[in-house]
Amino acid sequence: MRKKKVLGIICMLLIVLTGFSVAGCAPQEDEKSPDKTASLTFTTETLPLIDGATALAPYYELMASKMLGMELEEARQWVLCSKTDGAYENLIHDKVDMIFCSMPSEEQQAMADEAGVEFEMVPFLNGGFVFFVNKENPVDSLTIQQLHDIYAGKITNWSEVGGDDTEIIPYQRPNNSGSQTGMYHYIIPENEIMEAPTEMKIAEMGGIVDAVASYDNAAGAIGYSYYYYVTSMHYTDQIKLLEIDGVAPSDETIADGTYPLINPSYAIINAKTPEDSPVREILSWLVSEEGQETAREAGYVPRLSE
Repeated sequence: MRKKKVLGIICMLLIVLTGFSVAGCAPQEDEKSPDKTASLTFTTETLPLIDGATALAPYYELMASKMLGMELEEARQWVLCSKTDGAYENLIHDKVDMIFCSMPSEEQQAMADEAGVEFEMVPFLNGGFVFFVNKENPVDSLTIQQLHDIYAGKITNWSEVGGDDTEIIPYQRPNNSGSQTGMYHYIIPENEIMEAPTEMKIAEMGGIVDAVASYDNAAGAIGYSYYYYVTSMHYTDQIKLLEIDGVAPSDETIADGTYPLINPSYAIINAKTPEDSPVREILSWLVSEEGQETAREAGYVPRLSE
């Protein structure tokens, strides 16, 4: 019996016992059946083993529901959501066939190199790396250089960037999380970022949003994540997204590339995957009009132009 079959049986038992789905990381509200099945179809026995990041789970869960011809909640039982770090480890150790994530961290790439695994990465969505502050913070815009200096510990008070005389509380995420990898890639190298105390390094993706939204010192807090996650998966009106270099993140500015921190999302496989593998059929489907329409349906910004 395949591992995913066992996973499905376990999940179904847990759903019966607890009333919750445990396979996916996406929100449960407003779920509906896919509007149509995909032209590329699988059974639960033939669907490749899929894993990925929290922020991309709504996409690959919807993809699975179309390809399996199942309702979304049922299809969630046949994919994993081990978060970015866990998904990369699973791919490197051949526990899954493909993952949906942002770029690998230096540590994840080194782990792959040591294991003799070469990543083949296909970009299929456009996203934005975003920064946010509490809604009461009067600062609406920062430059990339100012963000660098905040996280390097050179700018420590909001008054230095046009705000109130309030200490800046710069939250971070753990190494090898997707958002921390984005931070090192877009804003500041790992060797330049200041060391964050434990209470300011938030383990969960939603936790950094909650901290900026409601922490006792939230007026001084700043955090970062990915556009889709903070606008769709963990939305709160207690934060506001900052303009970066004068451009606000939006579907339009991410689609047309004017937002300066564009973050592609990737479907990633082992480069040694055979050419006739169904995994490669999925890669082709992702960048087809049908795959990109699925991105729109799930609320993401497609990779292909309209």
